[in-house]
Amino acid sequence: METFLRDFKYGFRMLLKHPAFTAIAVIALALGIGANTAIFSVVNAVLLQPLPFADPERLVSVYETNLQRGYIRGSASYPNFADLREQNQVFEKMSSYHTGDFILTGGDEPLRLQGAIVNADLFSLLGAAPSLGRTFLPEEDKPGDSGRVVILSSHLWRNRFGSDPNVIGATLVLGGKNFTVVGVMPEAFKFPVQNEPVELWSTVAVDAAGEQPMTGQRGAHYMNVIARLKPGVGLAQARAEMDTIAARLEQQYPDTNSHRGVFIEPALESLVVDIRLALLVLLGAVGCVLLIACANVANLLLARATTRHKEMAIRAALGASRMRVVRQLLTESVMLSLAGGSLGLLLALSGTRFLVAIIGSELPRSAEIGLDARVLGFTLLVSLLTGVVFGLVPALYSSKTDLTEALKEGGRSSGEGSRRNKLRGALVVIEVAIAVVLLSAAGLMIQSLLRLQRVNPGFNPKNVLSFSLGLPEVRYPAQKQIDFYNQLVARIESLPGVRSASAVLPLPLSSDRIRITFETEGRPLPRGELPASEYRAVGLNYFRTMGIPILRGRDIAERDDKKSTPVIVVNDTFAQKFFPGEDPIGKHIKPGIGTDDSPSVWREIVGVVGSVSHLSLSADPDPEYYVPHAQMPFDSMTIVARTEGDPRSLISAVRSEVRALDGDLPVYNFKTLEEYVAGSVAQPRFNTLLLAIFAGIALVLTAVGLYGVMSYSVTQRTHEIGIRMALGAGGHDVLKMVVRQGMTLTLVGMGAGLAGAYFLTRFMESLLFGVSATDPITFIGISVVLAGVALGACFVPARRATRVDPMIALRYE
Repeated sequence: METFLRDFKYGFRMLLKHPAFTAIAVIALALGIGANTAIFSVVNAVLLQPLPFADPERLVSVYETNLQRGYIRGSASYPNFADLREQNQVFEKMSSYHTGDFILTGGDEPLRLQGAIVNADLFSLLGAAPSLGRTFLPEEDKPGDSGRVVILSSHLWRNRFGSDPNVIGATLVLGGKNFTVVGVMPEAFKFPVQNEPVELWSTVAVDAAGEQPMTGQRGAHYMNVIARLKPGVGLAQARAEMDTIAARLEQQYPDTNSHRGVFIEPALESLVVDIRLALLVLLGAVGCVLLIACANVANLLLARATTRHKEMAIRAALGASRMRVVRQLLTESVMLSLAGGSLGLLLALSGTRFLVAIIGSELPRSAEIGLDARVLGFTLLVSLLTGVVFGLVPALYSSKTDLTEALKEGGRSSGEGSRRNKLRGALVVIEVAIAVVLLSAAGLMIQSLLRLQRVNPGFNPKNVLSFSLGLPEVRYPAQKQIDFYNQLVARIESLPGVRSASAVLPLPLSSDRIRITFETEGRPLPRGELPASEYRAVGLNYFRTMGIPILRGRDIAERDDKKSTPVIVVNDTFAQKFFPGEDPIGKHIKPGIGTDDSPSVWREIVGVVGSVSHLSLSADPDPEYYVPHAQMPFDSMTIVARTEGDPRSLISAVRSEVRALDGDLPVYNFKTLEEYVAGSVAQPRFNTLLLAIFAGIALVLTAVGLYGVMSYSVTQRTHEIGIRMALGAGGHDVLKMVVRQGMTLTLVGMGAGLAGAYFLTRFMESLLFGVSATDPITFIGISVVLAGVALGACFVPARRATRVDPMIALRYE
């Protein structure tokens, strides 16, 4: 310990003695370590931290699959879920849930709440207990007054009810119906994890109510399923049993279960499946930045070793072993890395907040991102390893000393200097190669994002405001729903600055979807073989308001109500897929959806419209049909209004119009269509921005490293340059010589980097849109950029070399 303290004190004095060297090294390391810490904090929270429930490793997500239609993570129907729960022997418990809106009335203002409808045993499955009251009872899953119960989130209890402990037993009016509060969950409880925060939970009795309950429809796939494996049961065993039960259900219910299977995966995996690759790519990118920083500092240490050559020789002459010298130099390196890590930790604090701010709620578990003990331990470990990585080789070189040569006045070993220069050149080659890989990846992502942003969504998003509202079914039966939305749209269209307005469910790019099967007249198929299409309910003037072109036939008209012939409009993707080479106008299809008020009927295709990117700009438009809301009403709708100017200036007037029709209706989700379009590329934009930042840092560090090597080379060759100039070499000859040396290192590094990029960028192919992972234009472009930066880094020291005075240079050394 005493020896270590002596090494530490001496190292501290040496670092203070050379403040410029210390500052440059610490800043370079801080950039690398800080970036790594910030990204690791995201990876830790999203990918590594277990879910905040009891024994999370035994929690699995259960999906319905339909390989014929190309999906393996589909929602389950409640009857299928009930059969799986009853017949399996591998799960300790199995529960279902889905999210939905609740309208809370009875206060000063109506309030829209994000809720979850769950099975009564969900909380016990998760191992979660309420902080107040109780969880649900098994009998509360059944329809009836006993099933109208709710559990509040801590946030809702605190903000709406003032943390009143007497809230248990209170009656809430939700959607016009009375519900009894039975519990309050603790602050830390959040479920479902991937959705916006849930403010209350109710039971599946809500779905089980009515004459045609959702829980009784085997063809209605809307439930998410989570289960807990029994102790000792593995994933493979559970999957095998689910396959057996799914095959049995397919035989029992061929109309609804043909081609349907079951897929199981760990609950955490299902949450992060879409983001895992992007985060790992970013983690690899910041790792590369840190390697470049290490190479830079190693180069600085090798340059500094020249000035300490005699010091190391004197130590050796006084009896210090080579290992003792290496230990001293490594101590100084680790001190540098710890200083860089401390500064990097401060940068990571800001960087983490920046990451959370730009990604928002698009990233699952984003609220959990922060610097916890694991992240701090990671920073310390990275700092220590970094000190060893960049310090070991320079320490070994510096400790290998020829005493006879080193102790001569002004003596130095030319062989030692040559070896050191070769090592510094090799480090530059490595830096350039890594920078090429990062720049290539960033270039591909930038190209991909630009192409994605140029995709025509199929509608005109400019100057369109959207908002949502829901009508309580108790007060608004089907015809009243139709009348209300017709009146509201008419009132909004009459507002100053509004060009047109309409209603739709679901809205494009809102992440909501309704996908149902349909029959085609004259083409009978078994029910289990029926094709499926995206379904939209729309009001009058929807296509005009959205800027969707009508390609053939006509628009939905005012006469298309419940008393007229049922009609439908399809998009051109639907027409091309299901009526190839035919005119679909006048053909009849029957969507497999209906209610008591609006049963499933044959509908005449009266129009074909342009296809719209409803799910994602990166996905090809799906076949889709539009049904008049006046013939197939929904209680919840989204209103769209095209305006002359800023659409957000309409918000206050819209609230007033809704309040004039019904003061108990909350209005929510005020967003422009341009915000929806921007949100659809939020994740690719996040990935591209970070990768571009890291590539930029790598480029700067590489340029600094190359400049440092060339400056040091010019300093070392001052005597040689003086001789050349004394013998008649011109300034341009010296310039070419120095630049050639630097560009040779650059070209070797670029060659290695391009080869690495050619193979490594293939792993990020699924993150790209419209561009190949081996796109030659990108590779050529980044090569030109890097070559230009390298030329600039070489030119400055080369220019300085041409100004060497031969008389002074010949006296150098």
